[in-house]
Amino acid sequence: MSTPAQAKKLDALIKRLAGEYPETPGAGATPAPPEGADPIVHELLYAFMLWEAGPKLAGAALEAIQGEFVDYNEARIGMSDEIAELLPKRYPLAQERCQRLRASLNAVFKREHALSLASLGEMSKRDSRAALDSLEGMTPFVASRVTLLGLGAHTFPVDARLVEVLAEAGACDAEEAADAVASRLERHFRAGQAAPAYLLLECAEARPSKKSKGAGRNASSPASRTKGARASRSRTSAS
Repeated sequence: MSTPAQAKKLDALIKRLAGEYPETPGAGATPAPPEGADPIVHELLYAFMLWEAGPKLAGAALEAIQGEFVDYNEARIGMSDEIAELLPKRYPLAQERCQRLRASLNAVFKREHALSLASLGEMSKRDSRAALDSLEGMTPFVASRVTLLGLGAHTFPVDARLVEVLAEAGACDAEEAADAVASRLERHFRAGQAAPAYLLLECAEARPSKKSKGAGRNASSPASRTKGARASRSRTSAS
């Protein structure tokens, strides 16, 4: 449960970031999808690369995947080891994220008989989120980000990276689970406010950490985030 002081610090953080990054979405934006790709599947793939990794690594990973495979369907039938080898060195949770990604892409294909999530746009917001959550390999952060940015529904994606950003600003406790923080932020922000606030937090996460003394956060070992990362994972195991 957040305190009034934490809520004020959250608002102050978002206000400060809005001043630093007047042209959001900035670092948190999803790169444009390649020609012919389903835009929601593209959001899903990028969200998997972003989860517990950050925009800098995710952008490099997306570029590598697009450069190696003809399209996302070819990536779907590729081996998870093959995808993991394309990621930048020391990528957090590289093997797990690629297993989860491949499992989710195959679940989409099996369900839709095509690599498309266009059908989600025809569902209610509640049903579309449930459909994403039910995909094999899915994580709460990925489902929430796709729901927010791909489908325009109200939610708030949070993983261990963003918990750290919020904790450094005094907006949450460092030991809080990502899903608990996400639920609180979803209640704190009104519909229409969540997307710009979330994207601003991604801008903040992309900056060097105060603790790193100028070193890039995303270049550091993921070991310090392991506990928080586990808390933000889906209970569904990837195949």
